[in-house]
Amino acid sequence: MLLGFPREIGLRRNKCESRQTFDSYVSKFNGKASCYTSLYSFERTDPVRPWKMDAESAIIDRAWWDFDIEEGGSLSDVKESVRTLVNRLNGDVRLVFTGRGFHVHQMFSKPVFGTSVAKHIERYEKKMAGDLPTLDGVGHPQKLTRIPDTYNPKRNSWAVNIPASDFASDPHGFEIPTTPVEEYAFLDPFRGQIGSSDFDIIRWIADNPAPKVIASVEQSFAGSIGTADQVPIPPCLEKLIYHENPKHRVRLALAQHLAENLRWFAHPSTLDNTQKNEITEQIIQFFSTLGWRDFNPNISRHHIRSIMDYENAQSKCLIDVGPCWAHDGVQ
Repeated sequence: MLLGFPREIGLRRNKCESRQTFDSYVSKFNGKASCYTSLYSFERTDPVRPWKMDAESAIIDRAWWDFDIEEGGSLSDVKESVRTLVNRLNGDVRLVFTGRGFHVHQMFSKPVFGTSVAKHIERYEKKMAGDLPTLDGVGHPQKLTRIPDTYNPKRNSWAVNIPASDFASDPHGFEIPTTPVEEYAFLDPFRGQIGSSDFDIIRWIADNPAPKVIASVEQSFAGSIGTADQVPIPPCLEKLIYHENPKHRVRLALAQHLAENLRWFAHPSTLDNTQKNEITEQIIQFFSTLGWRDFNPNISRHHIRSIMDYENAQSKCLIDVGPCWAHDGVQ
């Protein structure tokens, strides 16, 4: 079945061992609070914290994308992005409308396991959708996501299953239901019917190897790591980070900017793991002071560590705020 166990449910990430427990959770909280599940199930619990699941044992059976209405954007923009992505994907693709955007699930022909392969899946997700302006996030082993056909009382809207192919063929004409539709229940990416997918993520990884990092002439970084609170923030970033829930691309741009400055613009290959960990912790500490509503140091640490080998930070301003000293006024 699509819904594997054990998994995590709720914002507190309670361990869920069975379908009965899952259904009981939805029945109890649906309509009272937004209902969440971990994107993936797991093979085992964490060896140190047995009440949590071990991310290293994630059973990764799909790729996942989140599209949301951007600041100043529109639902029409989101629909265009989702149509583009769905038309790029093959195999079994499931689509959920969340009220403000969409979750796209692409099922794999067979699952893969653990965090070591997750970085390649994230690379795939970003390759397929990285150029789409309303992309708000991609899947990873610790991701929580809305359970389809459940109600969000804060936004007064349902997350509903819809047919991906029908939507993609006419995204602006397709009438998105405002409540769950029984005939679409089989399309649910967690509780629906198992479909047939010919998309093999292992084959994609083999055909699209990660680019090799060319070592710099400089063999090691001999400087001292700076402190994040001393790094000047470009005006476009500064305008966006002091928000209770910044977009994923804003957080990524901030992390890349801080990392580049903290290593004094040296090539990432010149840093050892201790130095990279030190930079990561500096960024985490800075993030913790910003008051983001959903800030989670463990999830943030995972993402920050995954970009530590990137050489260049954000190449252009995220929004037009006038002349920008960081990018010579070129927007």
